[in-house]
Amino acid sequence: MATSNLLKNKGSLQFEDKWDFMRPIVLKLLRQESVTKQQWFDLFSDVHAVCLWDDKGPAKIHQALKEDILEFIKQAQAVRRLSTPLGRPVPPSILIQQVLSACCVAWRVPSLQSFAVEEGRTRSTFIVKVSHLADLWGEICMDLELVFISGKTREVMAPGKKLCSSLKLAKGDGKGNRVSTFSVPVVKLMECCVNALVTSFKETILAECQGMIKRNETEKLHLMFSLMDKVPNGIEPMLKDLEEHIISAGLADMVAAAETITTDSEKYVEQLLTLFNRFSKLVKEAFQDDPRFLTARDKAYKAVVNDATIFKLELPLKQKGVGLKTQPESKCPELLANYCDMLLRKTPLSKKLTSEEIEAKLKEVLLVLKYVQNKDVFMRYHKAHLTRRLILDISADSEIEENMVEWLREVGMPADYVNKLARMFQDIKVSEDLNQAFKEMHKNNKLALPADSVNIKILNAGAWSRSSEKVFVSLPTELEDLIPEVEEFYKKNHSGRKLHWHHLMSNGIITFKNEVGQYDLEVTTFQLAVLFAWNQRPREKISFENLKLATELPDAELRRTLWSLVAFPKLKRQVLLYEPQVNSPKDFTEGTLFSVNQEFSLIKNAKVQKRGKINLIGRLQLTTERMREEENEGIVQLRILRTQEAIIQIMKMRKKISNAQLQTELVEILKNMFLPQKKMIKEQIEWLIEHKYIRRDESDINTFIYMA
Repeated sequence: MATSNLLKNKGSLQFEDKWDFMRPIVLKLLRQESVTKQQWFDLFSDVHAVCLWDDKGPAKIHQALKEDILEFIKQAQAVRRLSTPLGRPVPPSILIQQVLSACCVAWRVPSLQSFAVEEGRTRSTFIVKVSHLADLWGEICMDLELVFISGKTREVMAPGKKLCSSLKLAKGDGKGNRVSTFSVPVVKLMECCVNALVTSFKETILAECQGMIKRNETEKLHLMFSLMDKVPNGIEPMLKDLEEHIISAGLADMVAAAETITTDSEKYVEQLLTLFNRFSKLVKEAFQDDPRFLTARDKAYKAVVNDATIFKLELPLKQKGVGLKTQPESKCPELLANYCDMLLRKTPLSKKLTSEEIEAKLKEVLLVLKYVQNKDVFMRYHKAHLTRRLILDISADSEIEENMVEWLREVGMPADYVNKLARMFQDIKVSEDLNQAFKEMHKNNKLALPADSVNIKILNAGAWSRSSEKVFVSLPTELEDLIPEVEEFYKKNHSGRKLHWHHLMSNGIITFKNEVGQYDLEVTTFQLAVLFAWNQRPREKISFENLKLATELPDAELRRTLWSLVAFPKLKRQVLLYEPQVNSPKDFTEGTLFSVNQEFSLIKNAKVQKRGKINLIGRLQLTTERMREEENEGIVQLRILRTQEAIIQIMKMRKKISNAQLQTELVEILKNMFLPQKKMIKEQIEWLIEHKYIRRDESDINTFIYMA
């Protein structure tokens, strides 16, 4: 029906028939008065109809709008007395000020000058008003443009004289975009507008930035961002304010929760992720994920993650017999590795999560790991936890374990480290095949222990080794007799290889019988050696001195092993009893007596169980006290070697390089492992010069030359 009416009106519908209905709505829009939805619809409908059916409709609408806009400016000039003497041309810059002033009058907002007075009371209101006015003026600039002819601006004459087509409506490109015929003048108009509305009040606007960030006023920050982005050097102060806020707020939250997060790696990681998500949301809502603000967020968050205020890790370094301490580092890498272990090991946490949830949490850890400076510390602890999980077979999900290796590769972990982890999984699979072959071979043979009860793990020293120290222990006869059988079997299949037994990394299950019942105890090799001392004399009391002779364990290891049997935290009744009572294993004396607890039992729900399985291993002890010190020293020593290696790599490629450039390239190479300290770089350069790998340029001591 509507279409038939329009066709009926073709040729008869004229601009003059509709303008009287359109003009009041246009004037309302010009004066920023409210317009109803129906009036909007009627205006667009009438404009469309006129342009469609009146051949001269667009030109007539153009002319009518031009006259009304000029009249609007003339009225505003009369109110403000801004008009210049008749007959004198008005420069474009003055015309812009006149239009802005006219807008101030028509839109019932204070003049630009009055903003400065109002700003003292409500700065945020000032920013909103300026931004609103700038947006409206931006729309006007898109619809109005000064026409440039022959490279010279046509001067707009004083009010009352003809404008001579110096105002034009923007045209459409057919894709919904508005295209100006002359783009340069629009840019000039925008520059003048920004200078008048924003640049003049730059300091006033920026003074509010820090407070808005603290109060999380994202909408106002977005307005400020859109304004300051148009001003030269307007964004830099905002970036600085954001960085300072993230560092101060992040560290304040970490310190407030220090009592919890220093002992609970799960809470620590959750706290870091909460902070990251909070700051990311702020950057997204306030600054639309602008790359400059994302970079500022990353820089500040990295400072929070690597801060050593709450807890720190001190790595010792021994040089020429003197123990030195390096600069304290954040304990974050160690806690991240502990949290990964909780997710990947069979723990209450991993048992209540699905595989998808575990994967999601591991990827969150990798997100935080991206900001950790000293990733080599994480590598060391993660490898120790993986070793423990693979040896004890306590991984929650073997598929996720292997996926984790690939994820570490994807986030940029060094290839040699990731390859060693992959080799560890390969060794476990190869060991399974070896075990099967060993059991088949001795299926009908009588061994000291049944072949089915033996689980051999042949591990590659390059991938698994953690220390050169080997702890000797006197094994029970059954195990001692089994070792030659295993070695003979292995050498038949792999000639030229030598096996080194690591009892520290071994474990087993023994059956414990007493008057109460029978229990299977999961124990380490050291615990097994101690308990076997009572195998032939279950009711005797044995002194600490005699146990040391029987097991041949080092003093520190024997103390720690005995303590795990007399004070295991999860047991109400301990396996061994001792006298006299002491507070720590260090207080054991040569005369301290130990005996088997004949009333030992497993208690569940306050009831004594006559049978059951008990894990006394806890966390498999992979290192001794001395080995732990060696490990920490090893981290520093490895950093020294990697620094030397990277310097030589750079020098081979460059042949000649300045000190500043060398340090820059060195940091770039090593940043995925650790951030080398300037002191370390200087020491390693001197070491390489001393050993004639590089030399200083004779004409410039800050330039180094590679010596082939």
